[in-house]
Amino acid sequence: MLTKRETLLEYENVYDTAGAGDTFIGAMKEAAAWHTERNEFYRRLLEKHGIEPGSIENEEDLIKLPPVHANFFKTYESLSVPKEEIVEHVTSSGTSGQKSQMFFDKSSWDFGQTMIRRTLDYFGFVSNEPANYLLYTYEPTEGSNLGTAKTDEGLLQYAPRNECCFALKFNGEGHDFDVYGTIRALQNYEAQGLPVRIFGFPSFLYFTLEQMKKLGMRPLKLDKNSLTMLGGGWKGYADKQISKRELYGLAEEMLGIPESRCRDGYGSTEHSVPYFECPNHHFHIPIYSRMYIRDFKTLEPLPFGKEGFASFVTPHLLSVPALSVLMGDKAVMRDGRDCGCGIDSPYMEMTGRAGTGAAKSCAIAASELLKR
Repeated sequence: MLTKRETLLEYENVYDTAGAGDTFIGAMKEAAAWHTERNEFYRRLLEKHGIEPGSIENEEDLIKLPPVHANFFKTYESLSVPKEEIVEHVTSSGTSGQKSQMFFDKSSWDFGQTMIRRTLDYFGFVSNEPANYLLYTYEPTEGSNLGTAKTDEGLLQYAPRNECCFALKFNGEGHDFDVYGTIRALQNYEAQGLPVRIFGFPSFLYFTLEQMKKLGMRPLKLDKNSLTMLGGGWKGYADKQISKRELYGLAEEMLGIPESRCRDGYGSTEHSVPYFECPNHHFHIPIYSRMYIRDFKTLEPLPFGKEGFASFVTPHLLSVPALSVLMGDKAVMRDGRDCGCGIDSPYMEMTGRAGTGAAKSCAIAASELLKR
């Protein structure tokens, strides 16, 4: 008999949050009981707030789960499984900055991979047609456990790989942005005529396209089934940032990739549920999580349209007690029915980062390569 957590992965419509609601609540109850039994930190946290896992019966009970700040995972290792059962260990920072880290047992890792496949399949982005890949992320090195690199490498499995180019080349000590090598790869991919899949930081795609225009290059015409799936933001380059629509328009102009096949993604090491844009370029909440906007001072949940801290709830991980996580991101949540794409689940708009501390994200670390 499947557990509620496993049953959640059986739904084909990954945005039917209403239809999968009871299953999600049951999965959260299972996950809370799992961590309470196996993790002293989490057991004491729930005790402090007077919460029993068995008392989780509805959506309101999920809001009451005490969120763990994402910074906790930068400092502490708190496992709910024996360390020998950890099969993947990923970190969030690129070349500098305080690192978040996350540990995955096999069940948690497989759950994450299934979430990604289900979501990409929902949008029609799983294909049997061979494709060439351009990854605006770090070229893998021996022993590398960067979360962004693992995420982008994982995306290679949803269409058979012909060739793959990493834009951030390993130089023996660190990574450098190889803009001219990237342009040559795109020219080669055009000549081959296969679909091209572009993943990674949007800033690097922008600087590539701008360099092509500065060089007076003719626009490329990549296969019509090409796509971009970007993520990581523009942190460190806010002065050069253009809107997503402008970037997608530039990609259509210079690469021939239709705007409808240019998408953004959101995720984090601390909360690794995948969020991909719908055709109208909104991040809807899938059946695998719930999102709450919390007041900056009181952490009380806010209604649609109000800005606060992004807070997520998910039964994804059995390895680490990240059931309810408070992010450093500022966000607004809106009624999904206002989007117009046909998905009714709420969608989020990320509005920035809270604070100005020294902690750096992957995008900030990556942007430093451009300064070099």
